[in-house]
Amino acid sequence: MSFFKNYPIISLPKIKVVILTVLASFSWNAKLVAQVEQNDIAYYKWFDELIGIENTSLYNGIGAVEKYRVINEHHKFYKTTDFLSGSIVYDGQYYSGLEMKYDLDEDVVLLNQQSGLRIVLLQLIKNKTEQFAIDNHTFININDSLSRANGILGFHEVLLQNPRLKLLEKHTKKRFKRQGKKSLYYEFKSRNFNLLFYKDRYYTVGNRKDFIKIFPEFKKEIEAYSRKTFPKSNYRQHLIALTKRIDELLQQNVNGR
Repeated sequence: MSFFKNYPIISLPKIKVVILTVLASFSWNAKLVAQVEQNDIAYYKWFDELIGIENTSLYNGIGAVEKYRVINEHHKFYKTTDFLSGSIVYDGQYYSGLEMKYDLDEDVVLLNQQSGLRIVLLQLIKNKTEQFAIDNHTFININDSLSRANGILGFHEVLLQNPRLKLLEKHTKKRFKRQGKKSLYYEFKSRNFNLLFYKDRYYTVGNRKDFIKIFPEFKKEIEAYSRKTFPKSNYRQHLIALTKRIDELLQQNVNGR
């Protein structure tokens, strides 16, 4: 699932315009200029390779340092301790073809970047990280007056989004200090929850009762649909399917007016 394709075209910084002008003046790789208009993603990747990732705003972060010793599989990262492929909108720019980790303990994104012969682990500045996709899962950074008033901040995975509803999942991990025989280490356990954004409000949703409180007019439909389709082994997909069904009901009400 990708939401980057609708991201608005960003005006090019002066340095990019200068480079394109120089390239055009020497009539070198003229086809590449045309590809910029046809494929923004390919252009940004080409540009970053041309001037070096360390010369872009993406390199504007801080060096990441591991704070907690982990000795088992209970780590703090999204899915795995390995770097995963991804893309990001950072400081108004789109970047793809990245190696990323998502730290659920501190709610920050880490990049594996090469600067010359050095490999740099870079922690991106959170308020400049607008959204990112990692392993084909899209996350947005929520930080507006409405969310702050409700204590809802940070990166949330977008499970479903349309003009009427937005279903989100907040991935978190709780940190536990463990004392071994000879050393101290930490374990991190998942504590995820889901949010529904509807009519400028955030609601915590975890079962059909939560949805009925938000949409009492659809109580019968929600109960019938949940009893019929609730897959005990896939709670996440059930929430997505139920939200889609409610959206259909909302749309039917609009069309029926």
